[in-house]
Amino acid sequence: MKNIKSEVFNKNEKSLDFEENDKKLKNEESIEKLEIHKNSSFEQNINFHEINNNEENINIHEIHNNIGINEISYVPYSNEVDYATFSRVLSDSKVVATYKMYWLLGLLDEVSIGNVEISFRKLISRMITYAWYPILAYKLSFGLCDNLVKVVNYIADTYNLGSNYDEKKLLEFIYNNEDRTLNKMMKDLTYNVPYRFLSPFFQDKLKGETTKVEKIIEELSKESKTCVYSIYRNEKNESYIRINDGWCDYLKYNYKIIQGWAYYKLVCFLQKRNPNTPGIAMKLEAPKSRNLTAQTAIWKEIIQRKHIVDIYTDKEFIDDNYKMYGVLSLDHFIPWSFVLHDQMWNLVPTFKNINSKKSDNLLDYDAYIDKFCNIQYEAFEFVVNEKKKNQIEEYREMLKIADPKVFLEKKSKEVFFKMIKKEIYPVYNIAVNQGFGVINELF
Repeated sequence: MKNIKSEVFNKNEKSLDFEENDKKLKNEESIEKLEIHKNSSFEQNINFHEINNNEENINIHEIHNNIGINEISYVPYSNEVDYATFSRVLSDSKVVATYKMYWLLGLLDEVSIGNVEISFRKLISRMITYAWYPILAYKLSFGLCDNLVKVVNYIADTYNLGSNYDEKKLLEFIYNNEDRTLNKMMKDLTYNVPYRFLSPFFQDKLKGETTKVEKIIEELSKESKTCVYSIYRNEKNESYIRINDGWCDYLKYNYKIIQGWAYYKLVCFLQKRNPNTPGIAMKLEAPKSRNLTAQTAIWKEIIQRKHIVDIYTDKEFIDDNYKMYGVLSLDHFIPWSFVLHDQMWNLVPTFKNINSKKSDNLLDYDAYIDKFCNIQYEAFEFVVNEKKKNQIEEYREMLKIADPKVFLEKKSKEVFFKMIKKEIYPVYNIAVNQGFGVINELF
């Protein structure tokens, strides 16, 4: 399997890159600071009903435009916690990186297993683990201000860990790692998100503040019991959070809903930064196992009737070759991790060992496209004649034709080649530009 490495950063460059990106992030956050005083306070912009609380009365009711009716509709109602303010922690205008979404996902995981006091390091470790697959397997761009990409690439390159590394082992590896460079990177990630996540709860008190905002939020969190958590330091001066009363139950019992909200916000954020990438929502975690039984059965029939050969090796699908190169295996011509589907028009039969060698890479377009088109024409002809409805529909949508049977009868193979190339070529190029490797040959 070819290891497709992302950009490698030397040790001197890492610190500089972090500093530059931190400056960009701070510039974005300074805008947030300056805008705080422009917005009216939470209490001034809602009609109230009162909820008794040990510390003070929480005023929550009809949410007006500046709070965002759209935002509050995503989170569950509660009589116990300030869910209205919570609905603003992921507001689009305050999100300049993926940090807050991944911080919330990590927080949910920790609360779901009963943890009330959680170290910054554990939550940052979870953030990195969550970002692992989208970055390494799917090559998604997180934007210029997001340093999670550099952390993930550093770990993958330094320790030769692949995109399919076990999630639990990865979390443990990151959390317990004593690598000084990695620890510095993780420390840098704690300077903003633990504090900024709470900023909507202290909007009034942060008006006009442009310096030491994180320290102010830390102190305010200790005084308030209405925000999600309070921030403390232990005897080793290590920062941690303590979930406040009511919030543990709220986060635990509404885990799936809040998780869905965080993922929705993450998809929206990443789609803006990856406008040409399909299936963002399907690229946020490791792929689940897929069933290609139906497609394999069809290709076996095609092989038996049409005596096609493997386009990667030019070998026939016969017993001797199966013994030498492995059993029949279906390959995604454009990697599955990019297209995220198993439609016939992107599948080609090959041998298991050859498929493993190709892995998640592309092959040289000019060298293989005609072979690909030819074998696809054989498959198209077969499914149309055999009335394979699902596969016929897949080809119909891809080729943008009204009637596949009429097309097969009246159009030449050359026309089919031209039309399938028209669809494949831009998808191939986007995958290349996104970082998928290109192999000249497999055999």
